[in-house]
Amino acid sequence: MSEKRMTVLQKGYQAVLEFIDKMEQLGQFQEKVDIPSNINQIWKVLLDEIRNLVRIDICALFLVDEDTHEFILRNVSPQDKGPICQKEIAFQIECGMFSWIINRRKPAIIPSLVFKNKRTIIMLPLSTTKRTLGVVLILTPIEESSITQENLKLLTMLAKQCSLVMENTLLYEDLKKEHESLKEAQDQIVQAEKLASVGRLTSGAFHEILNPLNIISGHIQFLLMDKDLSPRISKYLNIMRGESDRIAKIVKGLLQFSRYSKPKIVEVKINDLIEKVLSLVEYEVKFDNVKVIKELDPSLPPIMGDEEKLSQVLFNLVSNARDAMPHGGTLKISTRASVNSDFIEIRFQDTGCGISEENINKIFDPFFTTKEAGKGTGLGLSLSYGIIQDHGGTISVESKVNEGTNFIIYLPATMKKS
Repeated sequence: MSEKRMTVLQKGYQAVLEFIDKMEQLGQFQEKVDIPSNINQIWKVLLDEIRNLVRIDICALFLVDEDTHEFILRNVSPQDKGPICQKEIAFQIECGMFSWIINRRKPAIIPSLVFKNKRTIIMLPLSTTKRTLGVVLILTPIEESSITQENLKLLTMLAKQCSLVMENTLLYEDLKKEHESLKEAQDQIVQAEKLASVGRLTSGAFHEILNPLNIISGHIQFLLMDKDLSPRISKYLNIMRGESDRIAKIVKGLLQFSRYSKPKIVEVKINDLIEKVLSLVEYEVKFDNVKVIKELDPSLPPIMGDEEKLSQVLFNLVSNARDAMPHGGTLKISTRASVNSDFIEIRFQDTGCGISEENINKIFDPFFTTKEAGKGTGLGLSLSYGIIQDHGGTISVESKVNEGTNFIIYLPATMKKS
């Protein structure tokens, strides 16, 4: 056998070994990519495998936005090369090359339109039989390119495997979002049913409570007018009067659940309403060493709502924040319009004692309170929840113990008069 033929066989044998080695690496890739649970982790594994096959200067992942069907930059390496990749994609779309590659669903090697003759591009579509998920953009040097027909085949197989895993991941993420949305709707239904149950419970009983309570309270007031009362008797009568007033306050709060009153819908300027509420509690807030910081968006659009009921919500949140900071602290109140101006956002953020994880899901329940006995009815936040819902909005809470609490309200800026 000639030496030349021997050399050719050795090279061929070496090429076969290298190809087998790469195929084994590809099999290992499947095992690696099955483990990650999100797109970012899948991207890291994919990027490492691409680096094993070709030399890359820049590598970027573009994913299809389900709503706009645009290719959105999701990841890039190095991280500061995003604008270059977006510019390259824009040029390729403009010249028609991008759509040709995506429709073929096969990798393609094309010249870079950004770097001209200094770089070449490998465009790696990510697609399944059902849909196109995105594309990987690889910029590699022309003069030192390691692109071969074998490498291109391996990249094709890599893209197919990655596409299937990505599709499953995206489907799982969509399912997770739908589950969270369903759970949120379920929680709202449960909360509404709680409020309705309280209303049904109190609608037939409040007269039976208030009538004798008024008689008791009247007799207590009459006895306290006696100038010959001993200090001991006077002390007990004052305690009884205080507890009677507390019962009356709870019952009157409950009546707001059982008596649905049609909202008086008018145009409401939330910033002005906040200023009005703060002016009512200004003395108490200063006395309790609470510093109020206001960040009110001057361009906030007015909304349609019941001014009196919305004032009640704002007052409740300010009062709760003050009670959560018995030794003083900071209350930050901010407003802003959403990006599309469909909603306005109101935030009450305090530096108080916070709410424990075990209580955070109970704070909107009727009668639930963490305050000392006699200092809270547990109805303020329940009422606030109902009022915000009646206005077509949402109220939520974020809190950390010993760090503070953040209440977030969203109200529609386009609520119509009924």
